[in-house]
Amino acid sequence: MNKFFLAILFAIFLLGFFLRTMFLPSLSLTFGYDQARDAVHAEEISQGHLKILGPPASTPGLFHGVFYYYVLAPAYKLGKGNPIVAAYWIAAINASAVFIIYYLTYLMTKKRSVGFLASFLFAISFEATQYATWLSNPTLAVFTVPLMYLGLWIWIYPDKTQRTKWSLLGPILTAIGLGLSIQSEIFLAYHIVPLIIWLYISRKKITKKQLVYFFIFLTLSLSTMILSEFKFGFRSISAIKSLLSTSEPNLAYAKSLGDYLTLYLNQISRIFAFNSYPGNIGYGGVLIVGIVIFSLKNFKNQKNKIDPKIFLSTWLLSHLSVVTVGGVATPFLMVGIGPAVSIILAIFLYSLWKKNYKPLSIFILVLLTYSNLGRIVSENKNGSTLFSIQKDMVLSKELKTIDFTYEKAQSEPFSINSVTSPLWINIVWSYLYNWYGMPKYGYIPTWHGKGQEGQIIVLPETQGKVNKNFLIIEPQDGIPPRFLDETLNTENFYSKLINETYFGTIRVQERVKI
Repeated sequence: MNKFFLAILFAIFLLGFFLRTMFLPSLSLTFGYDQARDAVHAEEISQGHLKILGPPASTPGLFHGVFYYYVLAPAYKLGKGNPIVAAYWIAAINASAVFIIYYLTYLMTKKRSVGFLASFLFAISFEATQYATWLSNPTLAVFTVPLMYLGLWIWIYPDKTQRTKWSLLGPILTAIGLGLSIQSEIFLAYHIVPLIIWLYISRKKITKKQLVYFFIFLTLSLSTMILSEFKFGFRSISAIKSLLSTSEPNLAYAKSLGDYLTLYLNQISRIFAFNSYPGNIGYGGVLIVGIVIFSLKNFKNQKNKIDPKIFLSTWLLSHLSVVTVGGVATPFLMVGIGPAVSIILAIFLYSLWKKNYKPLSIFILVLLTYSNLGRIVSENKNGSTLFSIQKDMVLSKELKTIDFTYEKAQSEPFSINSVTSPLWINIVWSYLYNWYGMPKYGYIPTWHGKGQEGQIIVLPETQGKVNKNFLIIEPQDGIPPRFLDETLNTENFYSKLINETYFGTIRVQERVKI
């Protein structure tokens, strides 16, 4: 690629990086339980405490890979625990997927213009920008899943150079992309299904040496997950058995095929919409589903040639293979599918252009650009709203909460209690007081709530009488009301409420000992 084309691609990367980080200076970063837990583990790794066990999955007994912690570690080391630095780092990795998307699209179409268009559509994708600063393990798959499909395309449809010097590049990239995707989100193992399909279709082109290298690099990519299975007694086996069985004790209420089909269509249409026309989810879903159908309908079987639209369709629909084992309501299980939407949109717009529908092609591109940019501006200032349950758990409001407690304490000792999600886990506030409060104010509060046994970062227990006390009440999304009532009753027994302040939906009660 000459310098001019490289400059265009780098400019698209810079645009994508800017759109992903434009609200970080105002601290619009979702920072909840998962983010605080991962920050602690990443800092421990940066200090030399190596790990092989990653974050827990939603299914008890299953764990994601530890790869995400190691990616975070340099950022937390450099930023001295600052989550904003980590967010810039993850956003840069996310935006750099434009290079993979460009190259894959170029290999498919042999058109640089289509590659640039696909990269541009990914750069402005609302969903991609939401993932970019979501400090959670699935976000890395925005990069690793396209890497797998790039490797797979090179493997099953190599050009003349790749057939000779670089014949092992395809299987190696495929293995690394798949392995690191599973490390990022264990359920992304469903991408094995389209992989098997394409390897079977292309079996005459596949060599034993390529398969050996594929399995070697896949094993290396999953090595920490394999080691953790040996160390912790293969707990995932029973977890997978549980996952494959129905979770509904009353079979009369168990989901049927129609239920799964409806849920799947709703979820996949949302993913399509958030990467095409997020201004209206319904229209966006109809648009991209129509494009997929149009592409399949106009498929022409060409001897010894794989149609890119068919290849992309297996990527787009890959999640279908796991819809019956749960997770339909969790959008991050489809992480990494968005880039396929950008590519197929680019191919579709180029086909319109070539068929002399240039005004229509330009109109659709402008419409998609306007819709994505508008949604980015309106939503991203509130954090990762696509994935967060507690919408106001953003760093800007959390740090205002902490500043408020110190200002009211007036340099005197004080203690805190909190109502959190998950219940009784004070990790967010323990982390923020240690990282932010201690350097700024020179001391941290003590803790007078429920016991903190087993938590990975804690505040010191309150000893003796501390007159100034605060109760921090997180947004109540997902917290049963009775637990708030229980905590308030306990607080009222020992202290008196003198003031209550809101930072969004985060409540802070200022109290004095009775």
